[in-house]
Amino acid sequence: MAVSRASLRPTAVLAGSATFGALASLITLAAPPALQPPFPILFYLKFDVAEVVDLSSLMIFGPTAGLLTALIHATILGTVAGGAGSGPFFGPSLKFLGVLSTYIGLFLASRFGRQSLVRVSLTMTSLALITRVTLMTAANYFYIVFLAQTVFGVDYTGFAQFVLSQSGINLTGSGLILYILGLTAIYNAVHVVFSVVVSLLLVNALMKRAPNLLQSRAWITRVLNSASG
Repeated sequence: MAVSRASLRPTAVLAGSATFGALASLITLAAPPALQPPFPILFYLKFDVAEVVDLSSLMIFGPTAGLLTALIHATILGTVAGGAGSGPFFGPSLKFLGVLSTYIGLFLASRFGRQSLVRVSLTMTSLALITRVTLMTAANYFYIVFLAQTVFGVDYTGFAQFVLSQSGINLTGSGLILYILGLTAIYNAVHVVFSVVVSLLLVNALMKRAPNLLQSRAWITRVLNSASG
């Protein structure tokens, strides 16, 4: 018997966005260090497991809900945490752009049609990695050169230079900027692989546990074969 692929109701999408956004914010703010390990050398870059919640929102409720979830997540962080002392929305805005650039890769992957869980994982991870690393490298350059000091009042290059010097890396000028961008690109690549794979496994498990609630309507079913898993 054919399974209905009707979309989730707008009220469910909005409720899901708010719930997932609040949950993601809570995880970022309250998760212990073990769940937010720092990236080597540039230790202020943290691997945030809350991104799994952001991506899961998109996979379950769709792109609009995912966008709202990420926006709520970033807004709460900027308001409550004050950007962890780096200017109210400096860190949160970059986090939002990081999630958004990942969403673009997931959306592009959805254009390939339905595939097995393994193939969907490979396609989504590959495209999300490309879009996030490419777009965030450009965004980080723009932030470093134009926005950090003038808009957010953050001496980003000065702080990064100090952090690098603690590891015996002493750079200035364009060499410093390239080094920051290179390390940040590696960080984004590792982060996106973890976030996409874990989100897919989590959502796939949820669909098995609650098939009547999710399986026929979750956005991910547009790209995931019903026999997957």
